Amino acid sequence: MKGSFTAVFVLWMFLFMDAAHAATPPSCVITYPHSNAYYQAGSDMMIRVYSTGSGGSDVPRDISKVEFFVDDQLVHETSEDTDNTYSFLWEDVAEGAYRITARATNDQGVSFTSAGVLVIVGNEAVIARGLSAGKGKYLGNIIGYGSARSDYLELWNGVTAENASKWGSIERTRDNMNWSGSDNIYNFAETNHLMYRYHAIAWGSQYPSWIEALSSDVTAFRAEVEEYMAAIAGRYTYIDQIDVLNENMYLNTWNGQEHAAGTPYFREGLGGPGETGYDWAIWLFEKAREYFPDSKLVLNDFELENNPDGIYEMLDLVTVLRDRGLIDGFGTQAHTFNVDPMANQPSVLADRISLMASGGVPVFVTELDLAGQQNTEASQLRSYQELFPVYWEHPDVAGITLWGYVEGSTWKEGTGLLNADGTKKDAMLWLENYMAAQDDVGYPHAEEVEDSTPIFGPSQDPSRFYNAWPNPVEGELKISEIAEFGGSETTYKIFDTNGNIVAGGSFRDHTEVSFEALPSGIYFIQLVNGAKVDQIKVLNQ
Repeated sequence: MKGSFTAVFVLWMFLFMDAAHAATPPSCVITYPHSNAYYQAGSDMMIRVYSTGSGGSDVPRDISKVEFFVDDQLVHETSEDTDNTYSFLWEDVAEGAYRITARATNDQGVSFTSAGVLVIVGNEAVIARGLSAGKGKYLGNIIGYGSARSDYLELWNGVTAENASKWGSIERTRDNMNWSGSDNIYNFAETNHLMYRYHAIAWGSQYPSWIEALSSDVTAFRAEVEEYMAAIAGRYTYIDQIDVLNENMYLNTWNGQEHAAGTPYFREGLGGPGETGYDWAIWLFEKAREYFPDSKLVLNDFELENNPDGIYEMLDLVTVLRDRGLIDGFGTQAHTFNVDPMANQPSVLADRISLMASGGVPVFVTELDLAGQQNTEASQLRSYQELFPVYWEHPDVAGITLWGYVEGSTWKEGTGLLNADGTKKDAMLWLENYMAAQDDVGYPHAEEVEDSTPIFGPSQDPSRFYNAWPNPVEGELKISEIAEFGGSETTYKIFDTNGNIVAGGSFRDHTEVSFEALPSGIYFIQLVNGAKVDQIKVLNQ
């Protein structure tokens, strides 16, 4: 009798545990197009979805199907994948603005719906942006507190604010938020339809020092974090990815200390470990999902490629988040001090990336910089030759962001791809040739036309004296003068395509021009500030 009871008890426990784990959803992440991607009406749009049944606490499950939706209408279904990616070619896309989602279902009938992706389709031709235009993945970079360089759009098609969007930059004084630098960078990305990453929400460095005193009051601490999230969400529509939690590692680090010294304030202030060991992080990602339903949520850290124990530490949290459908990307910073030593071990690097991807979500390379082990131009070239292709060609890597590209403006000496005078280093010349040699697959930013429209957003040309956004216009165009011209009067006239003046006015510092009464179509705005005259073309939707 005792043996029978034991057998029944063990069977009951097995069934209970299996049932407890059965709800782990499949991952479902739209890796292309990015949010704010622009297409010309009548063209075809490739949609790519990364989905796996691994990474949670449940046993790995097979994906039975992935469904594709446009504005909640089912447009395609498939069970066929290549390296965990399910694809659909949406043909002859009509003009408009759309929200794309996907839903993955596993062999147990458990489904999960992706974060949305917002895209725009207009009548203007697509302008090629960046070295990776048409090569299948974004290749982005950072912008500091100033404006983008005039060569930015020739080289890169993704944007991260280096420091301007960090909480410490935004709200140094409690309840006094300064968004000017962050706005400029976001507006540049939005105007030019670039992939935009928000960096970062919770990070135990470059945070407002006043939050330390709140960490013992969970209600107050959470309220401030939530207020920050709400402000971001209300301000920036087209965020493709968000580093929700940055540099959380502390158990398997090179010096046995916190990666970010202030992280304990966040762990305590957001609720502590609780039953899961990560209750505080669960709350953080739940709120991020609530406020950013159209953005991919990323866990980001460094010291990974050369430290498998660090990868496993990250995967412990990834598992908890995967069980709850709260994570869309594994972010590896891939900095020089962790990656350059692997130039003699590219196959090991590939294995480590695969280990990261075992969490079941795509890998985003978020802050790549390489200087070479000898910190010479020759060793930097070798690092790029040996290591960059491993990242780019790995099927689980969805895209790459480099952390700066001009010597004297990067956080680590020797990591720039251009010299301070703008001349190209050998690694840059190699990177250009490498990207040009990649197969053309038609996305992102695939069609190259001569860009005769002045680029606007944060000024990247010293001759510009304004910022103007967004384009296309949806109701209102915002125009503001560059700081050095602040206070002087600028006049503007709006012309239709027949040359008729349909509106006009003047302003100092900034203005908002309403397009609500104007029919949809193309308009030209002429701005005059003293002897300076310029013209921009906008699409009113």
